[in-house]
Amino acid sequence: MEQLTQEWTLPKNFRIDPSWFDHPSTLHGKMHTLRVMILADELYLRAKQESLFSSPTLYRDLMAAALIHDLARKHDGFCMEHGLWAKNTKRPIAERYLLGFRLPEPEWTAIADAIEAHSKPDPTLPFPPGSLPALLKDADGLDRVRIYMKPPNPAYFRHRFTAEYLDLAWELLELDEGRLEEIIIDKAKS
Repeated sequence: MEQLTQEWTLPKNFRIDPSWFDHPSTLHGKMHTLRVMILADELYLRAKQESLFSSPTLYRDLMAAALIHDLARKHDGFCMEHGLWAKNTKRPIAERYLLGFRLPEPEWTAIADAIEAHSKPDPTLPFPPGSLPALLKDADGLDRVRIYMKPPNPAYFRHRFTAEYLDLAWELLELDEGRLEEIIIDKAKS
């Protein structure tokens, strides 16, 4: 098992390959994934600032989940199964191109469970603030501005601070793919 002596960071040469997507899409494709990764990064930093978690692997796990959460979609319509499909088929992409190593099963299970949960309704007992599923679902939810062209209802979010990032979600929507990739590269350098 790899020991984390410092916090994991994005690889400096990280890029999303469009061939990773089972269904090429402008709605749930590369640009959506880049935006969700950027938004997840911002929400992670805020949750860290508010001391909502203690996991030394949360950032790594969140970026892996954000990367592959929609890669296995078969269509752009409503679907509660694509998270399950992604967790069952896209692990090698996260491990090879983002993480650079194979995760032990217990660590993969946490990521896989969050990926599956992102496409399903929230459970009766809510995800704890600062948890991997809560952060992933909120980052993905912020990018819903692209679908409805209006802000999501703040009650939809799992963190009280998520709605504060709606302006960022709108700003990211205006950026082209190249600029979104630059932002990810900058995050890898910092």
